[in-house]
Amino acid sequence: MTYQSPFGDMETDHEWPDALCLSRTHCADASEETLGEFHRGAIALIDAGIPQPAFFLARQLAELSLKAILGPKQVYGHDLGRLLKRLEETGDDLFATGDNQHLVVEFIRDLNRRDPNGDEGRYPTTTKGVPSLAAVCCANPPLFRKYVNLLFDYTQDRISRAIQAI
Repeated sequence: MTYQSPFGDMETDHEWPDALCLSRTHCADASEETLGEFHRGAIALIDAGIPQPAFFLARQLAELSLKAILGPKQVYGHDLGRLLKRLEETGDDLFATGDNQHLVVEFIRDLNRRDPNGDEGRYPTTTKGVPSLAAVCCANPPLFRKYVNLLFDYTQDRISRAIQAI
């Protein structure tokens, strides 16, 4: 049997109706597309009862959301606490009075407390050999889903407002 790559180069025709377009080259808004895919992935995994990848994608969604909100002022790395601090220091709307903002910030802080290095859920163990997410145990699926949706909706609203302002 001969290996045939499932991946096409940029000049590949989309000969099938359900092609998975991986490149962000032709996107109208690459950040929005990526956030949408991580959101749908996290929700699908929560709904399917696939816990560690669901946590990892939710945390990744939080990181990408904060970086999208920060825009050019973003800081590099995977530290959600550092990203939140940068937004707070700049007086960002995320820290304005409002129930949704408060819940989004607390959800991100919770993700950061559970996984400060951004690598748990991605591997079965930490670099120290401890089982991944050993301090978390479980998640309440409806509540987890609620906060993932809230984070995504808030970020989408922020991105669309930023685009309209331009």
